[in-house]
Amino acid sequence: MISIMSNQDQLQSFFVKYKKWLIALSGLYLIPRILMISAIIGASIYLYVNNDTNFHPFKSYILSGFKAGHADGEKDEVSGQRPSSSLWDNYWWETDKLKEKVALEKEEYLSQFPESERGSKLAEMKLDNIKLPLQLELDKRFKTGLDFYADYVKQRVKRESFASDAEHQKALQDEAWKVGYTHGYREGLNGFWYEIALRSLQG
Repeated sequence: MISIMSNQDQLQSFFVKYKKWLIALSGLYLIPRILMISAIIGASIYLYVNNDTNFHPFKSYILSGFKAGHADGEKDEVSGQRPSSSLWDNYWWETDKLKEKVALEKEEYLSQFPESERGSKLAEMKLDNIKLPLQLELDKRFKTGLDFYADYVKQRVKRESFASDAEHQKALQDEAWKVGYTHGYREGLNGFWYEIALRSLQG
């Protein structure tokens, strides 16, 4: 009995004596895990908040249609068959042509000045955020297929054509799913991997 009590006293005195070290060691064990969990939660919240499909009324329908269309396109893919260009492809090519015109416009503008002044004129344009007409037009163009199709849906489905907001919203969602499916089906037929095709749509 005395030896048991003696052992307990020794154990208690050990914990009292090394209490700070034991707390420090448990902290070293727990802190990295707490930081890792906090980082995962923080990253999840950041990605959710910065993903505008979570807040846009029908972009998620474009994506779900795209996924279904791509899966069906992959099943129907025929080697060597190339379907016609999508609306986004045509828009993207037009944007590329406009970029070439923007470069020419800038060249023409700078050619008005002596060669020795062109560098400083470019610097002024940067500092004062001066943009030539075609550059302004280029800036207004959509940067991603998702934004392009969302606007396309809005243009096609007008509120005045429907008796209620609910009907209008349903029509927007249906049209969004349809354009997503059409684009996804074409990408699947072309043999593009889903992740690559999705990345090209989202920019």
